[in-house]
Amino acid sequence: MMDSHERKKVNVITKYILESFSAGDWYSLGQLTSALETIQGHGRLLRSLSFDDEDYPYCVAEVLDAIFEKSPETIDDVIDHYDIDVWYEQKDPRRYSKLFVGNTINSPIFWQEGHLRAFVSHLSSNKQRVSQLKGFLGQWGISAFIAHEDIEPSKEWQREIEAALETMDVMIAVVEPGFRESNWCCQEVGYALGRKVDIVTLRAGLDPFGLFGKYQGIQGKSKLPYQVAEELVNLLLRKPKHKSRLLIGLSKSITSVPSDGKIARVRTLNSWGVISDEQMKVLLERISLSEYEKTKLSDIIMKSGAFKDQTQELPDTDIPF
Repeated sequence: MMDSHERKKVNVITKYILESFSAGDWYSLGQLTSALETIQGHGRLLRSLSFDDEDYPYCVAEVLDAIFEKSPETIDDVIDHYDIDVWYEQKDPRRYSKLFVGNTINSPIFWQEGHLRAFVSHLSSNKQRVSQLKGFLGQWGISAFIAHEDIEPSKEWQREIEAALETMDVMIAVVEPGFRESNWCCQEVGYALGRKVDIVTLRAGLDPFGLFGKYQGIQGKSKLPYQVAEELVNLLLRKPKHKSRLLIGLSKSITSVPSDGKIARVRTLNSWGVISDEQMKVLLERISLSEYEKTKLSDIIMKSGAFKDQTQELPDTDIPF
């Protein structure tokens, strides 16, 4: 559900779209928000746009409401992608300041742009394994904050932790013996509960307790960091409020991976069965696949409908009857 501040931003997006959008922009928006089916499935939206019908503003509002009620975390992604804040600053400077300046928290520099932001609450004695976990999460499009690595020596450390807590999308709590007794860990969890941020518990020898005992978690005991990272990504992709942003981060992280790793990651993602063919299509078309990679992934490409104009160039041995 959107809050009042998010609804005000959606109103600005609506005004921008009514003034500027073409049919191609709608398809671009659908890919950005993983909502292409919603846009294409609306009976009147694109038709009313092409014929300049009177009900077009109503159709726009209806479609945007469907998209952002389901995935409010994509509102800022849309604003950034189309520079809607820059446009609105010129249109209405007074309201722009109130909406985009007065109530906006600048994103700290330690978050990787475009990635899902995860605050990892952990004991300092576990920093080596948590550092490894952070690296593997980064490979899956999750920017993880761990205090002992991400606070610059020249910064006031408590302020940096507060900034991370205030701007995180999700908290990962590594719950192990000693976690309950740690004032800092308990305060971090309390902050997440206060902000109503999702908490994913990683059970590492201790079960979650108290008010965050109800949150879904995974068993981390005796598992390697890369295995834990994959389980966390799998779990977060099943949460609608995080799925769109995580897919955007995934496309950014997979793009720079060497061929064999890129192929393996796409196949792992496909094996989980957590994203639709349309979402897989958008991902495949974003990650700069080479012809070799397309050949190796031809079955997934054909199933998703990606690169429709290029699939016929794949070797005949990979094309079923």
